[in-house]
Amino acid sequence: MGSGPRGTLSLLLLLLAPPIRPAAGCPALCSCAGTRVDCGRRGLTWASLPATFPPDTTELVLTGNNLTALPPGLLDALPVLRTAHLGANPWRCDCHLVPLRAWLADRPEREPYRDLRCAAPPALRGRLLPYLAEDELRAACTPSALCSGALAAQLLLLALGLLHALLLVLLLCRLRRLRARVARRWEPTVPLAGACDPG
Repeated sequence: MGSGPRGTLSLLLLLLAPPIRPAAGCPALCSCAGTRVDCGRRGLTWASLPATFPPDTTELVLTGNNLTALPPGLLDALPVLRTAHLGANPWRCDCHLVPLRAWLADRPEREPYRDLRCAAPPALRGRLLPYLAEDELRAACTPSALCSGALAAQLLLLALGLLHALLLVLLLCRLRRLRARVARRWEPTVPLAGACDPG
């Protein structure tokens, strides 16, 4: 029964070993086996894709869904991820895929990602995502409500800045007038000549 130095050493190693932590919960629409998370062929879209995956995920399967893009930082949030199966999705190759393209560029092996082809826009249809330049993806984005919203926000900030400057000028003018009024009130009055002469 493990007595002696060998048993003591085994018991000591068991006590000193870091506790085994269970992996964070498997997303509802996926199945998990160890550190492999399989969300393939589930009809997932951007909206139905799980927001997070277990942090110890080493293999993620997203093959055969309806994904046109991935939320920014989704794959970067998995520090030990070795492979992501992303094929058979209708990728829309525009500025929303810049984070995914950057993640793919950091992969030491490109072979698993050779089948990632653009389904849209028409100018990039059929092109391989890993080999597209970032400029090509950014150029494929058309001005949208987001862009017009950003322009409106910038114009609003400009208007607020001008209003702030106008209020500052008015405040400075008011302070100058107030200082002049106080200075006039406290001006020493010139005494009448001979008022202080003795005699």
